[in-house]
Amino acid sequence: ETGGIYDETDTYSNNLLVKSSDSADNVSTIVEYAYDSAANRIFVKTQTDDTTMNTHSTELHKWFYSGNSPDSMIRIKDNADSTIIHFKKDDDQNISEEIWLKKGRIIEHYYYYYNDKKQLTDIVRYNTKAQQMLPDFLFAYNADGMLSQLTQVPPGSSYYVVWQYLYDERGLKIKDVLFDKHQELLGTVNYMYR
Repeated sequence: ETGGIYDETDTYSNNLLVKSSDSADNVSTIVEYAYDSAANRIFVKTQTDDTTMNTHSTELHKWFYSGNSPDSMIRIKDNADSTIIHFKKDDDQNISEEIWLKKGRIIEHYYYYYNDKKQLTDIVRYNTKAQQMLPDFLFAYNADGMLSQLTQVPPGSSYYVVWQYLYDERGLKIKDVLFDKHQELLGTVNYMYR
């Protein structure tokens, strides 16, 4: 575990995550989730408070669906700053593109790629500095088809972090391990179930 005091609690209802709260040092974050009758996530509200900086922020994501696949999402920051995200789909109804619009102008454009098992493997976008398409996220799976590794590359950076996920024999996640690009351990998250 990393330094400082860290506490996280997740609350479930009908096997769906409805609230997640964590605090580290003087920053607390509460995330609330709501679902439709088909268990599709319809909104996520995140509230962050930093007592050291005396700041408070909220972010609301509201999802819109056709069947079980999202068509669009509205992201509202601090009840004022709105971004509309549209999702294009392939023939299998997997998301193939994600287009962010703000005041009618495209501000981000992501492309999704899948393996032959229809598992998401890459999320990429055009990097203007590198003048080419580069990944923001890379996904790998274990023999049971469960996510085993996530590589995240911050925009405009050559730095990246790697999350590795470990499961027990029931398929329940027991540990997340975070490494930097030099394979130095940055932190771990251990899971307990009641």
